[in-house]
Amino acid sequence: MRGVAIRPVRRMRSSPAGVSSPARIDAAKLGWVTGEVALASYAGISTLYLLYYATEVLHLPAAWAGIAMFVPRLWNILGDPFIGFLSDRTRSRFGRRRPYLLAGAVIWGAAFWLLFNLPQVEDPFARAGLFSFVFLLNNTGLTLFQVPYAAMLAEFSPDSAVRTRLAAYREVAARVAILLTLAGAPRVLARASNPAAGFGQVGTIFGAVIAVSGIIAFFATAGAPATSPSTSHGGGRLQIAPIIENRPFASITLAFLFVNLGDAVFSGSLVYYVTEVMRKSPAIIGVLYPVSSLTGIASTPLWTLAANRLGRARVCRVAFAGNALCCTLPLLFGVQQLWLMYPFMSLYGLFNTGARLLPNAMVPDTVDLDRVRTGHNREGVFFGIFVFTQQTAFAAGGFLLSLLLTLAGVGGAAHGAGRVTGILICFTVASAALYGGAFLASLFYRLHPSDLLKVPATRAA
Repeated sequence: MRGVAIRPVRRMRSSPAGVSSPARIDAAKLGWVTGEVALASYAGISTLYLLYYATEVLHLPAAWAGIAMFVPRLWNILGDPFIGFLSDRTRSRFGRRRPYLLAGAVIWGAAFWLLFNLPQVEDPFARAGLFSFVFLLNNTGLTLFQVPYAAMLAEFSPDSAVRTRLAAYREVAARVAILLTLAGAPRVLARASNPAAGFGQVGTIFGAVIAVSGIIAFFATAGAPATSPSTSHGGGRLQIAPIIENRPFASITLAFLFVNLGDAVFSGSLVYYVTEVMRKSPAIIGVLYPVSSLTGIASTPLWTLAANRLGRARVCRVAFAGNALCCTLPLLFGVQQLWLMYPFMSLYGLFNTGARLLPNAMVPDTVDLDRVRTGHNREGVFFGIFVFTQQTAFAAGGFLLSLLLTLAGVGGAAHGAGRVTGILICFTVASAALYGGAFLASLFYRLHPSDLLKVPATRAA
């Protein structure tokens, strides 16, 4: 088996250490961060409105809607790691990752538009099947884009502190995109003649945002740093044994699974909490979520500074624990105390920013560990698994929420106290338990930068 060359691809002007000129790195970073606009806009719309759209506009039973959203994720058990594996081995004049960014952005944007502009189907079973099929197309485009896009983070710099700052820039872009998305989408819905027309306009607007931001990321990262494709991956097979043996990766991935489950349950139940527990218009979400986003933007530099000085793992655990405890606070709110939701969403934005930023910054460290152990550049495989975990958690979280809401009586005719209590439990206790699971999983993360020097490389650079 031949050795693996760990070096920048030919298109990048680099120093011997594999770092391109500062100007080109800055331009590539800016372009790469732009791709997060597509991901954040999609996350904002889908987690807040997709289940609500399926139950209240398509008139699917909550359990049916949850199944229709969950089934398309099953193929991603192999699909996400496989796309990462392909991007690791791809050789083209556009590099390893960028062709997937272009194809994914186009497919994903078109499918997202169609998802909210489905043709009229009378039979509810056929309607659920059509919704699920289009959601599968949406997820396919999302995978083609997101997995190679995420893997590029590990290639920008060998310095973990630099990667943490780059992950912070991406988190700021995500929060700004969510801020604009959730400030704009409720206004589009409010001005529409009916909910179906409103969601159709949302699909058109944000389908275009997804496609355009993805295409910008493709062109802008033409000069991005990148490692070379590995010359061998065990005879062309997707080997996962070294990944399974990578315990720090398993720990932080499991923790991030719980974070995304918590995000899905929290965000998906927020609209129900506001409308049925607090008895307010769903348009208030357009004010509440910007509070969270602005706090996240302001706190990102603080999380980055703390992580680089005190250690990413230690600070990450603080974020997980704070996120869990924060979610229990609405249990103390009265129906007439809407004003408490504003400091609550600010506190939630503070801890949730750290809970999302730091795991993304820690995965490249585990990729470094794998590179030292095996000699392979397998960023795509690692981030394929990481992205699969994230997206599956979103879907599973939506499915879990649909089951919890079904138990609470959502989707039925009854609107009694039991239904209100069930929604309150979903929004608070269920979310807190999932974020608490992330904290427990993170306790098993053990990786210090000095550990990379203790493991001999199996292949020379």
